[in-house]
Amino acid sequence: MARFLALLLVLLASPAFAQSASAQAVVQTENVRSELVSEVAAVKAGEPFWVGLRQTIKPKWHTYWKNPGESGLPTEIAWKLPEGAKADPIVWPAPMRFDIGGIINYGFKDESVLLVRITPPANLSGPLTLAAEANWLVCEDVCIPEEGKFELVLPSGATATPASPETRALFEQARRALPTQSPWPARYGVSKAGDPTLLVEAKGLKADAISDIYFFPAEWGPVATMAKQNATVTAEGIRIPLKKGDAKAAMPAELAGTLVLTEKTADGRVKQAFDLSAKLDPAFVPTGASASLANAVGAEQISLVQALLFALLGGLILNLMPCVFPVLAMKAAAFARLAGHEQSAMRRDGIAYTAGVLISFAAMAGVVIAIRSAAGEVSWGFQFQSPVFSLLIAYLFFVVGLNLSGVFEVGGRLAGVGQGLVSRGGTTGAFFTGVLAVIVATPCTAPFMAAALGFALSQPAPATVAVLLAMGLGLALPYLALSMTPALQRLMPRPGPWMDRLRQFLAFPMYASAVWMIWVLTQQTGADGVLYALGGMILIAFAIWLLRIGTGASTGTWLRRGLAAAAVLLAFAATLKLDDSPATAASASGGAQAGVSFDGWERFSRARMAEAVAEGKPVFVDFTAAWCITCLVNERVALEVPAVRKAFEQAGVVKLKGDWTNRDAEITGVLKELGRAGVPLYLFWAPGADRPKILPQVLTESLILSELSSIQQAKR
Repeated sequence: MARFLALLLVLLASPAFAQSASAQAVVQTENVRSELVSEVAAVKAGEPFWVGLRQTIKPKWHTYWKNPGESGLPTEIAWKLPEGAKADPIVWPAPMRFDIGGIINYGFKDESVLLVRITPPANLSGPLTLAAEANWLVCEDVCIPEEGKFELVLPSGATATPASPETRALFEQARRALPTQSPWPARYGVSKAGDPTLLVEAKGLKADAISDIYFFPAEWGPVATMAKQNATVTAEGIRIPLKKGDAKAAMPAELAGTLVLTEKTADGRVKQAFDLSAKLDPAFVPTGASASLANAVGAEQISLVQALLFALLGGLILNLMPCVFPVLAMKAAAFARLAGHEQSAMRRDGIAYTAGVLISFAAMAGVVIAIRSAAGEVSWGFQFQSPVFSLLIAYLFFVVGLNLSGVFEVGGRLAGVGQGLVSRGGTTGAFFTGVLAVIVATPCTAPFMAAALGFALSQPAPATVAVLLAMGLGLALPYLALSMTPALQRLMPRPGPWMDRLRQFLAFPMYASAVWMIWVLTQQTGADGVLYALGGMILIAFAIWLLRIGTGASTGTWLRRGLAAAAVLLAFAATLKLDDSPATAASASGGAQAGVSFDGWERFSRARMAEAVAEGKPVFVDFTAAWCITCLVNERVALEVPAVRKAFEQAGVVKLKGDWTNRDAEITGVLKELGRAGVPLYLFWAPGADRPKILPQVLTESLILSELSSIQQAKR
């Protein structure tokens, strides 16, 4: 229908075509400057040469490729040549994708050069006159059909004469924009549902070096251009699940098109394009594991309004997650200390805490948008995949713990250094408590959060910011409501000596959090991470001790301050020794990085998952990370209890564990395909199922046993 409407628009608007007054080499219309250029200044009879239709397109507008997608029309050139001359078809550059209100189009922006090879007559004795009529559709919010008449007269001679260096450079640039012939064989198969899957047998590609994969079908019809493509790089090559287009049309014997991808090289990210033709392979029947992840039960798409609601609810529930407990307990103690004060003080405290949370989420949104624009994708909790970040957070938890233990107080010598802000009284302390709450919350996930974050990280910047701010509001809402509601404040206990004991007690969860981050660091860097972390903590504690002793401005005091600063710098210098890349040490899963079975689990791979599903076996996939507390709690209370382990064994479940403690492109690809922004993620295939079921992020023993009981009942 979209293509029919576009064609109808051209027919109805044809009188409004921008026409040149007479044939010429350059035609300027309202939106496109078109020029017919030749690679030679003089031609030789019978010797082919190249010409190009160079189009400079108005900013934010675009023209169309040979397959325009769901709407639009390709540029056409009709030639009028002397008898005996021949013009070959247009050689098309690699196209771009345009999403116009959900309509996917293929075409060009800014500038394009459409190359055509011309063969002069063999008996040419005078000038060669090239006459052409071209028409094109140029679109932004509206589409305007345009045309031009071109004429180019080239002298002939005994030999062809090259054009000017500037023109030859233009043709060289145009050739670099052309797809090269694919060096890999390709085939495609059709699933039982009729959807094709393209397999480019590019074996040996590194999954973490290839991104932004897209297949542009050469012809409209066989493949639905509106459907999202979720390509993956596996040991067998590049696999691209597609959707059938015209339901009435039979799939062709060969599926031709252009494969575009981005490769990460030593010189940066390089975009490459390959023309390929994939033969239909009846023996290749795509399985649910590789073709239907996007249709997993629980992976349904949500709207912006739903995402905002889920983000708000997820932020509220995040207050109950174990990773946020220590900070929220600190906030509760600070609130109790304010009991009996003026209402204005309570309100200021609640507003300051909320501001700290919202500003932190806004800053996080800015970082996400910046990384996404530079690297193309980003996930929730990505910063915890960096050993440097893990070490710095361990330091932070340790210093906060020392402050709560009373080792140093704000207002003393460390006030100028800026430590202890989170336990400082007044609005400053409340603000930085909100900041700390966001920092410790990022490795956590709560119900409703996964879908909201998956939506946020795949949307334009305004939607990303809105969803993350809604999540921050949910996190801050209980304390904001408490600060604004006198009736709730009257339920709080009165201040007393118990406040100091509670403050000191809360130091121990912070120490525990620091120990946890050191353990995460060991999964990323190996045993050396413990040495750097504990050594750095000793240096930080030594610096605090130096700053606490002595008074006045004597020479000894300045010496101690200098030594303290040196100790802190040395502690932070440990980050320079950490390799900010996936570790080769054993992973948090106890050996997942080694690629062997461990404690009943196998290391996750798309190939192994597809193999097990194709064999009709039940499959359970656990995507986890050492820095994800929710993941670790689920393992302890649901996945590794004796009853569940026995049920897994009796049901013959293939258990796969995807360890995302360090960056892993294959796992990231699966998360993205399922619309999830981070871990935990649990997938379960019943025997013979063509698509998985996504289980809740918070697991229970009874929930897992219930899923497995259906297998036992089916066997009976």
